Amino acid sequence: MKFKVFALLALLTTLLGLTACGKKAAPTHPFDMAWDDRAIFREGLIDAERAALDGLPGVTVYHMDVQIPDDFLLLQGREQVRYTNQENEPLNEIYFRLFPNAAGGEATVSAVKVDEQDIEPIYDFEDSALRVPLPTALPPGQQVVIQMDFSVKVPLEMGGNYGLFGYFDNVLVLDEFYPVIPVYNDEGWNVEVPPPNADTSYFDASFYVVRVTAPAKLTVVASGVEVGRESEGGNQVLTFAAGPARDFYLAASDRYNVVSKKVGETEVNSYAFEERTDGAKLALQYVVDALESFNARFGVYPYTELDVVSTPMQALGIEYPGIMGIALNLYDPNETVAGLPSRVMMEGTVAHEVAHQWFYNAVGNDQIDEPWLDEAMAQYLTGLYYLDTHGESAARSYRSSWNSRWERVNRAEVPIGMPAGAYVDKEYGAIVYGRGPLFVVALAKEMGQEKFDEFLRDYYESHKWGIGTSDAFKELAEGHCQCELTPLFEEWVYGK
Repeated sequence: MKFKVFALLALLTTLLGLTACGKKAAPTHPFDMAWDDRAIFREGLIDAERAALDGLPGVTVYHMDVQIPDDFLLLQGREQVRYTNQENEPLNEIYFRLFPNAAGGEATVSAVKVDEQDIEPIYDFEDSALRVPLPTALPPGQQVVIQMDFSVKVPLEMGGNYGLFGYFDNVLVLDEFYPVIPVYNDEGWNVEVPPPNADTSYFDASFYVVRVTAPAKLTVVASGVEVGRESEGGNQVLTFAAGPARDFYLAASDRYNVVSKKVGETEVNSYAFEERTDGAKLALQYVVDALESFNARFGVYPYTELDVVSTPMQALGIEYPGIMGIALNLYDPNETVAGLPSRVMMEGTVAHEVAHQWFYNAVGNDQIDEPWLDEAMAQYLTGLYYLDTHGESAARSYRSSWNSRWERVNRAEVPIGMPAGAYVDKEYGAIVYGRGPLFVVALAKEMGQEKFDEFLRDYYESHKWGIGTSDAFKELAEGHCQCELTPLFEEWVYGK
């Protein structure tokens, strides 16, 4: 009888993924996992979103193992990626982006294999990309597994892409630190030297299982949810599962404290240094309010976790799947930022970055060639946040900031739909972040607010985990209003 009881308990423990002491057991090493086994991602998705695990055929899957040393200066990693050719033509090569080489660090790869066959890759685009020739062309619908080792030197001084990658101010920030496959579309592989004034991520939604070995003293925050934790030789070994997700991000510090709150099925966590706990509580409340606003308007946030992390950067904030970084100085109550109290700037920044969970992550877009699709939309959504949270007067005050941005270029009628690199001097922020949301307001007026609201929710639902484009956005909007929007788009988006 005892044997049967203990056997039953052992079975239940295995099924629940728990150790005898109630902690999560470490899952199988990522490299031992079956490519089509998506059970590990269930914990990170709300109930209504778990149907995605039975769909999305051909989605890229990343299995990674990463080591963070005590001094944080040289990361070592290995990744295995299963890529499916979802195009209508065979592929002779697959590109990977190496963004550390454009952000003040240095990434190198070795031991590259394609389906277990050794391959010599080629560095390209000022070493910001890696071309992996395939032994034989990959036909449409077929899959290939690519494996590589990678090492990454972590900078101690802020470099390109707003200083989002490195170890600064007691915080390790790992923005796009691993080799990652860009989108392939009618233009071919989306690889280029990253422009200095835009977000650089343009990736298909993928699944990530990432094993991280790090000093035990660190609090590690990452995309997805933690599904395993072990101790090994004085280090902690953490396993994260994320997906569907545009990319994978990690931040870590030995000074982080966390405050948390639940919104529906989502646990919201706010991380900051202990002396900035009041700032962490403010950020937490702003995230909660933004989630409640956007959940009601567009569809419920898909993940069971959302993290906001105080991090060093040259921007005010930055979005990643299930996590966002907010600049350290916004947590200081004595700071004035852009002429406003830090808490005022923090609120707008947090709401903007939460909005990106809908437009950038769930609905992807080319952030280099069509940045307005996520940035102008996030600005517009932030205006809705102020309306829902504080009322019309606060929303009107926030919307006035769009005009103020546009005034920086004397309200020049520069199209909002240009590639990021085509804007000069102050134009990028003034046009994409200022004139951009004003176009969305003009579009809503042209369509009628009720039809526009229905369209925007449909755009989110119909393009979720896919890629949106300006043309698709326009076509769907015209379908909802049964009207011709070409003149409006030519005036604001495309230019005449």
